[in-house]
Amino acid sequence: MPEPNPDLDTAIAFLRPARHILVFTGAGISTESGIPDFRGPDGLWNKVDPDDFHIDRYLANPELRERGWKMHLDGELWGARSSVRPNSGHEAIKRLSDAGRLAGVVTQNVDGLHQASGLRDDEVAELHGNVRKTLCLGCGQTWDTETVLEWVEAGQADPRCPECNGTMKTATVMFGEMLPEVEMRKAFMFLADADAVLVVGSTVAVWPAADVVMRAANRALPIVIVNRGATDADSIAVAKLDNGIGEVLPAIVDRVLT
Repeated sequence: MPEPNPDLDTAIAFLRPARHILVFTGAGISTESGIPDFRGPDGLWNKVDPDDFHIDRYLANPELRERGWKMHLDGELWGARSSVRPNSGHEAIKRLSDAGRLAGVVTQNVDGLHQASGLRDDEVAELHGNVRKTLCLGCGQTWDTETVLEWVEAGQADPRCPECNGTMKTATVMFGEMLPEVEMRKAFMFLADADAVLVVGSTVAVWPAADVVMRAANRALPIVIVNRGATDADSIAVAKLDNGIGEVLPAIVDRVLT
């Protein structure tokens, strides 16, 4: 018999009555699919220079751009050709959607695993962008990243925009860039429809994305957190589960939908 978990029982007590649950996800849900997080002991920032992800350095350094396109081409990390797949945490969130209980997913992740699990684009607000699309920083034209990677395979190590010869990058938000306005509006629309918030795999430490959770607290919505380690929202949560996402999130959804 599993040990009783009063935190789980409390989480269920607050989530089960909710008509629409906003799910706020961070890197922790993707680590269980094999994508490293940023700030953990084995995180990306321990292996690469975070300044390499600043837009000014990207614009100034063609070698950095070439390395980035090769990463996508080789399917590394969360790259556009990555072979990572959704895990049981993503699938549990999809079951909330199937049951009509999902207000929407607000994610800091760029890997597209929520959509790969079956969620529609209009159910997901990607606050830090995504790797599926590529844009020209000169004229704003966009392409599927897969199309641009075909240009890279054809010999363009640092592809330029065919319309204006501008610099190109995937539609991910780099340091020094604003969050996409459309996705922020979508996130707040989800919040307006929500009567509970489930934080999954995020420390709620990165702003302005964290403002979504803080605004939920200002509205006195119950906030449940599933995350390994402390978060900046622990003090405002009605329940905090320091568990693996694949271990506990399917159980939460099972009981919420029962």
